[in-house]
Amino acid sequence: MQVMINGSFWGQPNVGSGQYLHGLLRWLPQVAPQHRYLLLRPAGGGPGPALPPGVSAVTVRTPFDRVSPNLAKLFFEQVGLPVAARRLARHLGPALILVPYFAPPLRSALPVVTTVGDIIPLLLPEYRGGVHVRAYMRLVCQAVRGSAHVLTFSHASRADIIARLGLPPRRVTSVLLAAGDQYSLGDAGAAREAVAQRYGLSGPFIYYVGGLDARKNVSVLLRALALLRSRGAKAQLVIAGRALGRDRQLFPDLDALITDLELRPAVRRIDVPAEDGPTLYRACTVFAFPSRYEGFGLPPLEAMACGAPVVVSDVSSLPEVVGAAALRVSPDDVLGWAAALGRVLSDARLRADLRAQGLARAAHFTYRRVAEETMAVLESAV
Repeated sequence: MQVMINGSFWGQPNVGSGQYLHGLLRWLPQVAPQHRYLLLRPAGGGPGPALPPGVSAVTVRTPFDRVSPNLAKLFFEQVGLPVAARRLARHLGPALILVPYFAPPLRSALPVVTTVGDIIPLLLPEYRGGVHVRAYMRLVCQAVRGSAHVLTFSHASRADIIARLGLPPRRVTSVLLAAGDQYSLGDAGAAREAVAQRYGLSGPFIYYVGGLDARKNVSVLLRALALLRSRGAKAQLVIAGRALGRDRQLFPDLDALITDLELRPAVRRIDVPAEDGPTLYRACTVFAFPSRYEGFGLPPLEAMACGAPVVVSDVSSLPEVVGAAALRVSPDDVLGWAAALGRVLSDARLRADLRAQGLARAAHFTYRRVAEETMAVLESAV
């Protein structure tokens, strides 16, 4: 079987869809070497890292490559990819197309398996975007209904996809994700020394990374921190990243809230390069993730894999990720967040217990398993 893979995110290994694509392509040839794997990449996507053994690549050009990145993307997804895959399949034998993000072609001569990580724009009004985004979402929603099969990252997302897109349950399969190999237990003492030197962080701290948009609910962490400090706790919060837009409905003004709550001395805003991600997880006293909705939720899994005690929201897919290995709190329960974070910060035995449980839980999530379960779906679809 020839597996033709949309390679749009190959050159972006640090974003979610890129991590997923890289993890799959590393392991698919190892778990099913009898098949051939061909990455179809858009001309404007950049070279990206070297391909793993067992994977080859073809560049697909569009009439819009030097005219408009948005039109080039759309043409590649809807025309260039299915046409190139069909042409190649004539010479290579039975084939299918794997689209590892929510953008399948509306029409394809070959079976299409599409990965839909989440349907946030359909569920949360603030994420619906402008007229062009809404038109694009209508197109891909119609296209995904024609896919031979749909993969998603959690049982919670599977239920949402079935309900909102009207797909038969037999055509939607959950394959839970895994953290990258770089997220592993390391020397916590060395990590604390490194973050003290690079970021000026000393002493215990709560850590958050994972986007600053509205559903991430970071304001709850700030309010919980204010409550902790009003009770005499010396808690410090470190927030990684910057807002990716100026729409205040989508990206709340966290700096204004920090000022209003008089938290300036207790909150650090930092930018963390990808290579430092594991170090911050290993160095923190507790990792907090108050998101209201996740298709999967990689940061808590990455944190557990690095040995950090974790507190998460008890909604959407997050209970599937952490199981009983983390403290779980309702996303908007400020009192509950303050209590949970206060417990972890003050109780060394609880931290050690959460660390041990988190490491054991994270060990169950591997890309070998992701590849094996994905291949079972691909073989049935072709």
